[in-house]
Amino acid sequence: MTFRRITLLTLLLIAMPVLAPEGGNPALAARNPFISGDKTGPSQVEKSSAGHPAFLHPVMQNIAMAQQAIRQRMVRLARDIERYPLGRSFQLFMLFSLAYGVVHALGPGHGKIYACAYFLNRPGTIRSGLLLSAMTMVVHVFSGAALVLAGAYILKTSGAMALENAGAVLERISYALLTGLGMFLLVRSLQQLRSGQVRGHKDITQPADMRGLLFTALAVGIVPCPGAATILLFSLTLGILPAGLAAMVSIAAGMSITTALFSLLAIGLKGRFLVMAESHRRLFRITHAFFTLGGAACITGLGAVLLMGGFPW
Repeated sequence: MTFRRITLLTLLLIAMPVLAPEGGNPALAARNPFISGDKTGPSQVEKSSAGHPAFLHPVMQNIAMAQQAIRQRMVRLARDIERYPLGRSFQLFMLFSLAYGVVHALGPGHGKIYACAYFLNRPGTIRSGLLLSAMTMVVHVFSGAALVLAGAYILKTSGAMALENAGAVLERISYALLTGLGMFLLVRSLQQLRSGQVRGHKDITQPADMRGLLFTALAVGIVPCPGAATILLFSLTLGILPAGLAAMVSIAAGMSITTALFSLLAIGLKGRFLVMAESHRRLFRITHAFFTLGGAACITGLGAVLLMGGFPW
């Protein structure tokens, strides 16, 4: 095996553990640290690394601390926005919202593993990678925002309570959709492999399936984003809802950037491996089958496990 192949394989193995799915109750994560006096202490930072391999703990802790620092800065800016709605503080608030989205999406969950698995199974281009990431994060952020606003203005109750009540239901719907999507991709992949139609890398470079991208974005993103909901709840508390809604757009953009990087990494690594294996027909078939079936199995398995874990037994 050449040094280049070893390097690419190492990058893939390093990237995948970071993509661990997010667990737990989103409503608990959505408790507003601003309203509670920013009590995000060291113990909560340490909890952010729970469930990850030991060598990733420092990375997860650094991500949690970076989010905490950004939120603290946004607290001061939001108070200025109360007095000067469209001043310099509003512009900085949008900038820090973008940064928060980028950093927040580096943490566990947020659809990174599903985006990578989807593009391991399906053809991918730069355009489709960017599209899936953007659509997923828009749905992810604004599903939480919609619940907060519905709770506050329609149900006349706490936005956090609405997020808590509906969040678990939307989680189960998401996992059920992902399980169904994975099974569909698995069956279609088996049929394609049995037909023997794919003989080279060019045979799988076809335009992205927009319906598949839309369904995947909906299935992954329908789970509300607790981080975005936190900031919107804070904005409602201070009476700066327009700034909070604008921040949702910035957060979605920032999270899209991070998710797109992982999507493009999966697309690039898959394409590189298939090109390297193309000169050996048997090796190419094995590599293609490994990526195709592995991606579908990953979506199916994770969706099924999380779906079963979402019900009390």
